[in-house]
Amino acid sequence: MTTVVVPRKALEAALDPAEAKYLTGAVVDYVNEIQRVGVYSGRELPAVAIQAYHADFYLAQVNNGGHSQFIGNTGIAMLQTTSGDAVAGLKAMGASAQHQILQEMIAWVEAHPGEAALQNGFENRAAELNALDTRFYEAERLKPMTPLAARWIANWPELRAVAKEQYASEIERLAQLNPHLSQRRIWLGVRQISYQMTDRLELTVAAACGAVMPDPELNLMILPGFDMDVEGEPCRAFGIKTNKGSRLCVFDEAGGRLYELATRSPLVGARLSTVGADTIRNFSRIAEQNFAAEAIDLLLRKSGLDPAAMITALNVSDDRAAWYAVTGNTCVLIETLSDRANMIGSDGKAALIVTRAEIERHAAEAAVGRDSLQIRA
Repeated sequence: MTTVVVPRKALEAALDPAEAKYLTGAVVDYVNEIQRVGVYSGRELPAVAIQAYHADFYLAQVNNGGHSQFIGNTGIAMLQTTSGDAVAGLKAMGASAQHQILQEMIAWVEAHPGEAALQNGFENRAAELNALDTRFYEAERLKPMTPLAARWIANWPELRAVAKEQYASEIERLAQLNPHLSQRRIWLGVRQISYQMTDRLELTVAAACGAVMPDPELNLMILPGFDMDVEGEPCRAFGIKTNKGSRLCVFDEAGGRLYELATRSPLVGARLSTVGADTIRNFSRIAEQNFAAEAIDLLLRKSGLDPAAMITALNVSDDRAAWYAVTGNTCVLIETLSDRANMIGSDGKAALIVTRAEIERHAAEAAVGRDSLQIRA
């Protein structure tokens, strides 16, 4: 990829230093959008775009919680790459003081890897990083990064400014230049569904929603967890959104329990379902055995539906599992078997069938997309 697309108004706004944030923000939006729509890896985009993107991330993180937060939110695994991009961007835009400070942070991390791994911007904050924060804020007061970045970006030969109305179509045009686009889109869809069938919390919630009797509830969203007492015992509970409203799911080694969420204390209402660890393991086993994620993704695509679906696990046997897939405002019932997968219509009969051979070909396409991303990352 050799082009960076931004709205023309964002480029025009950058002529005023006070409005520079619109151009730097437009580059951040471009990187996010082209990776979402075109499924490009960061290393396949113009280097300057990734440098500006990570320099802006560095600025935002340090302004919000200091260098400690920047390290914690980046993660040690990605810190060298992200910091390296930001350093290159700071140098190119002429932010010399901030460039020096970030280099010193990198040196500190290399000299103190154990302490660096503990940084989170809150209770774990190294004194040396706090000192870098103070210098950084002074550098920003004297010569802020954003106007420098906007001036640099405005002169990129890679930059293409388009009317706001043309932006989405231009992003899609660039996406179509990706030779692996189809396989990567399949991989992303399969991975999103597969995660819900392999992550223990996700699958426990999906099964607990599916176990509600007499009418299963549709799993729509899992919210952050917290510790609380449930039925007289300390538990880890997660907020859940279903088609029936707000719920709580207790998650532990024994499995999961779904409860109504009361409007006042105590928060826990009636228990709606219980699902055991053995059932959850069976769902996971059949999902893997029958390529359930690939089958569901394929059926949704063949039906013209968005494959970005939330999964509810209904029931499972020795060689079969049934699932609800909610995508947009549509809910479909799918059963995955050893030799096929069926999308069940309102009459209870198979409205669409894909064979095991079709499912395996779809899985192979997803693998091509996955491998292309790994090779080029």
